[in-house]
Amino acid sequence: MRRRRVVRVLVVGVLAAMVMTSCTADEGAGERVEPSSSDSAPLPSDGAGSVASIEPCPQSGDPVDRGDGLPELELPCLGQGDAVQLAGLTGRPRLVNVWASWCGPCRDEMPWLQQAHDTGKVDVLGVDAEDQAPAAAALLAELDVTFPSVFDPANEFGREIRVITKPTTLFVSREGEVVFVLPGAFASYEEMRELVSTHLRVDLP
Repeated sequence: MRRRRVVRVLVVGVLAAMVMTSCTADEGAGERVEPSSSDSAPLPSDGAGSVASIEPCPQSGDPVDRGDGLPELELPCLGQGDAVQLAGLTGRPRLVNVWASWCGPCRDEMPWLQQAHDTGKVDVLGVDAEDQAPAAAALLAELDVTFPSVFDPANEFGREIRVITKPTTLFVSREGEVVFVLPGAFASYEEMRELVSTHLRVDLP
């Protein structure tokens, strides 16, 4: 319960300033389409129409039982790799970005997240939530996104940490602590650099 309370406070503290650059569950780019049962599983990692171009999901260790970390939730990889135990992600500074293919602001900031990931100084993990796998794969291919994502069609992660808008980005320290939550999209890559420097103590080029 402490983990949920800590993250919720972080989200509420900056939500008002970011509401104009985000999508709620009833908004987005174009018509909202609920996943059907055939679209609720990750796509294969090879073959036509797959998400083979994205990197394998990170390997996670045993869950770290701490009140200020990611929830003890295992989600399947959208592309290659085993399912990820989110509470077991430690050892690297990380941006955990909740997104969906129908969310316009998510699309806008993805190139900046990819740019940050390409520096090698910070890892980026997407959480594709309330989405259809084929639509998610198409967006990643269109934008040349290679950072990995887990697949969360039932929005389990969002419910655990009280995500009420997309995109939302969690800043996670090397020790696995959620040190900052940004509801809504980054305004620019420069803003992302500043926030990463402030909260993760990492200087992006």
